[in-house]
Amino acid sequence: MGSIATSAFPGSSEMAEHKVSLFRLYVLRANYFIWVVAGLFMALPTLIAPDPMTRGMIESMFGGLWVMGIFGLRYPLQMLPIFLFEFVWKAIWVLAFGLPQWLSGTRSPRLSEDLIAIGNGPILFGLILPWGYVWHHYVKKPAERWR
Repeated sequence: MGSIATSAFPGSSEMAEHKVSLFRLYVLRANYFIWVVAGLFMALPTLIAPDPMTRGMIESMFGGLWVMGIFGLRYPLQMLPIFLFEFVWKAIWVLAFGLPQWLSGTRSPRLSEDLIAIGNGPILFGLILPWGYVWHHYVKKPAERWR
């Protein structure tokens, strides 16, 4: 497979850019596409005709992820922080809430559903994230100036 050099800031002085394969870009875009399609059924209907009695936080978050998925189709690497957010919050939930409840035997009626729905997230995102790129651009790269 071919590879392309990527940079968060085209024309930046940093020329030692980490390469992400074209295949990995297609995998990222495929996942953004899944978000876009899922958002058509999960987010859009509740945003078009919202129930005035609901708080709407989850619906709004799904709507935001839907829009970010649209951007991710065009800019898969620039939208990686969205996938990182999804990976981190789901991993935290599994480690801090899901597994302890399951292991202790104090299972709520929805725990099995939640473990499948949320627990698959860290596995999926762990496989699709280009960790070399993440390491290079979010950990190793010097921080931007504060002023």
